[in-house]
Order: sequence, then structure tokens, then C-alpha cells
Amino acid sequence: MPIFQFRTPRHRAQSSFRLGRTATLAVTAGALALSSVAPAQAAPAAAPQQLVSIQSQSGKAATIATAARNQLGVRQDCTALVTKALRAAGINHHGWPASYLGLGTRVSAAQARPGDLVYYANGGMGFAHIAVYIGGGKAVHGGWNGYRTVIDSVNVGSGPVYIRVR
Repeated sequence: MPIFQFRTPRHRAQSSFRLGRTATLAVTAGALALSSVAPAQAAPAAAPQQLVSIQSQSGKAATIATAARNQLGVRQDCTALVTKALRAAGINHHGWPASYLGLGTRVSAAQARPGDLVYYANGGMGFAHIAVYIGGGKAVHGGWNGYRTVIDSVNVGSGPVYIRVR
């Protein structure tokens, strides 16, 4: 089964990818949808497409992790990174790093999975920090190394508090 990797252009709210002659994969606001399309000669031009939503709780986490990765290299602080990643999954929240603790349930490091948020009382620079866990002991951090968005260790500063977003 082929794996598709893509970046949604910043100027477009929706991207579509043709999967052969009979299916289309669409990404709108971070949600994935698969549509079935009959061959061109058999389907009328105005025929509605049936969409099947494939975003679930784990899909939400995958959307958050992917949206965070897609921001690598962007100049922004940690809260902007996480706000944009959450927005891709349909969650509208922006605030100080500690405010993100209320968006979910704390989980242990052993239970952490890609897409969980990571809160630090001290991110290593003397103030609170928020990031997105992507697995393998790594997180996407905003405001790092010249205010850039980068992948770095999840174990920084005061140590991670993992948050499973609801």
C-alpha cells in the first residue's frame, strides 16, 4: 500500500490528491476524507461524491503531529506552533503554555504517543514552554534556536508533562 506524504500550501485551505482513476483523498482543515469517483465516462459531471471521514481520536493525534512537523523552520513561538497544530485538528485554542494543560488528560511518558502535547514548567530558558510530541523521544518545538520551529529532544528543561488532547 503506498504511503502519501504532503504539505498543504499555506494559501490553500484544502488539498486534493487523485488516487488512481477511482478515488480522491482530500484534506480540509486537517481532516482527511476519501471519496469514490466513478470513471469519467460513467459519471455525470455534477454527480455528488460520497465522503468517508477517517479522522478519529488517534486520527486527531496524527493530524496534530503532522501539522506540527509541517511547520519546521517557521519563525514563531511555541504557542503559535501548538495553536496551528491544534487548529488543523479542529481545536481552537491559544494561550500561555500552562493553559494547554486543560485541553486533555495527563499521561505518562510510557503512554505518550505522537500528537500528544508536551508542557514544561521551565522549558530550559527560565519560562514555561509547550511542544508537540512526535515519538521516539522527540518533539516539535517552536521558539528554538533563533525563534525557529525544530525537532529536538522531548527531555528538556524541567522535564515533560504529556497531555492527551480530547
